[in-house]
Amino acid sequence: MAILAANWKLHKTTEDAVSWARAVKASPLARRCEVIVLPGFLQIPAVARELHGSQIALGAQDVFWEESGAYTGMVAPTQLRDAGCAYALVAHSERRRLAGDDDRGANARIRAALACGLTPIYCVGEDEKERSTGRFREALVGQYDVGFEGLSAQEARRVIVAYEPIWAIGSGQPANPAQAAEIAGAIRDGVFARTGLESGLRILYGGSVAPENVAGYLGDTAMDGVLVGTASLDPSEFLAMLEAVVDDG
Repeated sequence: MAILAANWKLHKTTEDAVSWARAVKASPLARRCEVIVLPGFLQIPAVARELHGSQIALGAQDVFWEESGAYTGMVAPTQLRDAGCAYALVAHSERRRLAGDDDRGANARIRAALACGLTPIYCVGEDEKERSTGRFREALVGQYDVGFEGLSAQEARRVIVAYEPIWAIGSGQPANPAQAAEIAGAIRDGVFARTGLESGLRILYGGSVAPENVAGYLGDTAMDGVLVGTASLDPSEFLAMLEAVVDDG
């Protein structure tokens, strides 16, 4: 079953968020894919109430590595679980760029999320310079090598990797399916070598995903789903993506 994860970023009031959740959970398409919605922290409780009893899963856009302490502004894994979350994004490219998240911190976040029963969605990807100079493989190795450091094969299997080519995000120029397939294969090989995992690593593609191109990433590209940003904000557009995936499957 394909994963469609909706990352709302810094969008939506609580009223907007509940309206989206109500519209998407009412569609039978939502039961034919693994749908994950990632609201802002303040909208999580209201969305959790609206989605209660549905198959749509809830996640957060970030998670901290400590459970308590003098960490102003941070949110602990247990707090997210208590609010109804099952997933948490880790080291999204915008968090890396704007908040200074790095691979070492990502590793700590992944470990903390796993210990609490959350499923981390670990974001990796290369920027335009790394892609144009042919250094994208080296950049990716550095990210997943540190991010998965110290994880057993069993723990690694519980992590979802989101490949988001930074040069494609919001550009309207996504990586093509062949590029996505190449990267997915390289990531799997690298993580398997690092952790001893032999199968079962799930990988999402994220970067200018839209209804007209979503199915292309879920055919023979070795992708298990997509991480959708802007195109997930409108429930009708998100449902159009679900329809495209279901029809293609």
